[in-house]
Amino acid sequence: MTDPVVSVSDAIVLLLAHFPRKNDAAFLAAVEDEATRDAVRSIVDETQRIPIEWGDKTLTDIGREVRADVRRRHPELSDAAVDRLGSYFTYLVK
Repeated sequence: MTDPVVSVSDAIVLLLAHFPRKNDAAFLAAVEDEATRDAVRSIVDETQRIPIEWGDKTLTDIGREVRADVRRRHPELSDAAVDRLGSYFTYLVK
């Protein structure tokens, strides 16, 4: 059994570690706390819905914008978690 205390940031990094491949089994095994799982799912879902005005922005520009928005919404998240969420978003919209 793994340590039941896994931060939301670490759980996000774990869930998205191999994206676009799924990492659900490792995530569920490492993150035993249902509240943490729910928080991660909520933040990942929220990230998918961040409104972006494309204009003449590049995918890199969009990634920076999403990371800044995630950071503003969730200042408690680690840089690694914010990076994963930004990469996740840009993969979904490319």
